[in-house]
Amino acid sequence: MIDIKRSRLLMAALLVIPLMLAGCGDDGAQGPAGADGADGADGQDAIVLADIVALNPVLDLSNTVSYDAATETLTVHFFLTDGNGNGVDVFSDAYEFRFYVSELVDNNDGTIGQSWNGIINREDGTPAAGSPTDGTLTLVDAATGEYTYVFANPVPATDNVIRVTVRARWRETIGGVRYTFANPVNASYDFYQADPATELASSGADMVATEACETCHGTRIGNVGHGGGYTEVRTCNNCHNVNYMTSRNGGEGDLAFMVHRIHAAGSFDQLEGGIDFSEVTYPQEIHTCSKCHTADAPNANLSEMVPTRTNCGSCHDNVNFATGENHDGGSWDNDGSCNTCHRPGVVLLGKDLDPAHVHNPDPEPENVSEFDVTISMTPPANGTHYVAGETPFVLVKLAVDGVPVPGSVYTADADGEGVAGNLGEGLHVANLFVYGPRSNAVPVLTTNSTTDGGIQQGHSLLLTGGLSTDPQVKTDALGYRYQLMDNIGDLVPGTYMVRFEGEDYGALSDDDYQTASSAVITFQVGTAEEEHKVAGDACTNCHGATIMHLEGAHPHHQPFDTDGCLGCHDLSGNYADYIGNRVHAVHSASVTGDLKNRNWSEVTFPRPANNCTTCHTNPAFVTDPPTETPVWRSPDEVVCGGCHGAMPDAVPADYPVALQDQVLREVAAAQHMQEMGGDFDPTTPAQLQCLVCHGDGRIADAFVTHGLVEFLITDSEN
Repeated sequence: MIDIKRSRLLMAALLVIPLMLAGCGDDGAQGPAGADGADGADGQDAIVLADIVALNPVLDLSNTVSYDAATETLTVHFFLTDGNGNGVDVFSDAYEFRFYVSELVDNNDGTIGQSWNGIINREDGTPAAGSPTDGTLTLVDAATGEYTYVFANPVPATDNVIRVTVRARWRETIGGVRYTFANPVNASYDFYQADPATELASSGADMVATEACETCHGTRIGNVGHGGGYTEVRTCNNCHNVNYMTSRNGGEGDLAFMVHRIHAAGSFDQLEGGIDFSEVTYPQEIHTCSKCHTADAPNANLSEMVPTRTNCGSCHDNVNFATGENHDGGSWDNDGSCNTCHRPGVVLLGKDLDPAHVHNPDPEPENVSEFDVTISMTPPANGTHYVAGETPFVLVKLAVDGVPVPGSVYTADADGEGVAGNLGEGLHVANLFVYGPRSNAVPVLTTNSTTDGGIQQGHSLLLTGGLSTDPQVKTDALGYRYQLMDNIGDLVPGTYMVRFEGEDYGALSDDDYQTASSAVITFQVGTAEEEHKVAGDACTNCHGATIMHLEGAHPHHQPFDTDGCLGCHDLSGNYADYIGNRVHAVHSASVTGDLKNRNWSEVTFPRPANNCTTCHTNPAFVTDPPTETPVWRSPDEVVCGGCHGAMPDAVPADYPVALQDQVLREVAAAQHMQEMGGDFDPTTPAQLQCLVCHGDGRIADAFVTHGLVEFLITDSEN
C-alpha cells in the first residue's frame, strides 16, 4: 500500500468511489450505494483509493537511456513516483506501462523532418495483474520508484533523432470488470544514438507544446479519445504521423493534418471510415496559428517557415496540389520549395504570401474602433480605495492615433452621419456604466442605479441643447465627466468597474456599421485588496483575443474579460442575461438553461463541462485547503440552471427531436430546483436547501459530481 496524506481532495474521492462503482450506468450517472459504502455492485469490495495510487503521479525520464549498437538494444532508465515523491511499485500496484520508440525522419526533399516513424509502436504489460512486460522491466529501488526497461524489439541504427516514450496508468480488473483510473502520466526523451546519455532540448520538430492544448482541453488531452491515457503532444506523435498513418487511413490520422481539420470543422474520408467534424465550434478565429503554435514549443516557427502540402491542405481542403486547383502556384508535387513563395517578406502578383500575415489578416475597416478611449478617476484620498464621503469624478477622453479629440462638442449625432475619426457634430453613442462588486455586480453610484432606487445600467454622457439629461454629467472641455453619487460608503467592500462605450458612425444594420470604441477600468471601495474574478482570466485561455459583439447592429467591441461583460450581464435583470447563467448555458450546450430562452445546443465545448476549474481558475479557489470558498460550494439555481435547465414549466417547442432526452433531463432538474425553493430570478437572493445534499461530503457533493476529483473509472481498452 502506498502511504498517502489524506488531503481534502482525496477524502472527497474516498467518499464517492464506492458510489461510483455501485451503480454507474453508461452515462456515468450515480447509482445506488452499497451498504454503508462498504460494498459495491454484485458484492464487490469498495475500492479504497489510498490502496491504488496517490494523486498527481510523476514520471521522470531525465535519467538517460543507453543504446547498444552491436545488438540494437535500447534501455530506458526512469522514476515513477506519487504526488508526495514516494516510489510506486508496479509489481505490487496495478500499474500498466506502455513503451514506444519513434524516429524523426527526413522528408527527402530538402525540408526539415516534421514526421515521426514508429519503430516500436508499443510494448506493454501490467506486472501486478499477471501481465508481464514484453521487454525486461526491473525495479531498481522501490523507495524512489527507480526502474530500467530493456526493449524486446531492436532499434535499428540511424543518424536521426530518436524518441522513447513511457506511459503509466493504473488499471485493474475488479469483479470481472476492467477499470481504469484515468490519472495517467506520460514522459518522452529525445536523443541521438551516438550520445544517448544526453537528452535533446528539442527534437527539431516540436511545433506545439502540450500546454497549448491544455488551455482549452485541460490537463487530460487524451480524454477526447484513447480512454484518457495520453497526456502529451510528444506521445501522440509516436502513432499520429504520416509514416504510420498513411498505411492505415491515407495519412488522415497524421497529427498535424488531423488536428487542423478537426479545429477547422472539416471532415475525413478515410479516418475511421469517414468522420464529419462540421459541428465543431472553435472558440476563436481558426487562422490564429499562434493559439496552438506558442512560444512554449521550441520549433513553433516551423508552421510558418517550412509549410507542407499536408499541413496546409488540412485546413485549405479546397486546394488540390496535384492538379493545381485553387492553388495560384499551380500543381505541386513536393514540399521542398513551398517556402519559396510562402515565407516572410514574399509578395507575388500583389499578394502577400507570408504565412504569418495570411493567417493574421488586418481587420476589416468597419471592425476597427474609431477612437482610443482612456478612463480615469479622481484618486481616493488614502491612495488605494474610496471610503464614505468621497464623490469621485470619472473622466473619459477620446483620441485618434494618439491625437486628443477636442472636448468642446458633446451633442448627439444622428446614426450613420459621422465619419470615422471625426466627431462632426458629436457622437451617436457615449454611454457610461458603473457597477460592482465583481462577485455580485449591479449598477451603482449613478442616477437611477441600485444605489438611487433603480436598476439603470448605461448613462448617456451626451448633452442636448446645452442641458444634461443626467444631473451627474459634468462634461466640460477636458472630456466626458461624470460625478459619482455620494453614497459610496453604503457599498459592499470590493472591486468595482467603470466602462465607457462610444460610437460616432454607429450601426444602421448588420452590414452597415462601425464597431464601438470602449474601455474598462476597476476601482476599489472599502478595501485595498482586489476582489478575485469569479472565473479568473480563464476566458482568454480558449477565446484568446477574440472580441465579443464586434460586428453588426449590436457592436460593443468587448474583449473576453468579465469585467467588461458585467456592465450589461449583471444581476439587475435590467437588460442582458446574467453572466453566471449565460456562460454556463453556453458551455454546457443547454437547450433550456438560458434565462433569455436561447438554445445553445450547437456549442461544442472542448472538454467535460462539469469540471468547474476549467473556468474558475483563481488560485485562491483551487489551493488545498482553499483560502476562499469556491463558487461550486455555494449552489445557486440561476447559475446551476444554466447547465442543468432553468425552465421547469415551459419548454421551447423548436428544439431538435434528437435532443429530447437532454431536454427532459434539464426540465426534471429545473423542477427539482423549483421544488427546493428556486425561482430562477437573478435579482432575488436564493433561499435554498442545496447544501443538504450538495454540500461538502454530502451524498451529491458538488465538488465530486463536477469532476473535481482526479479519478474517473472507465472500461476503456485503449
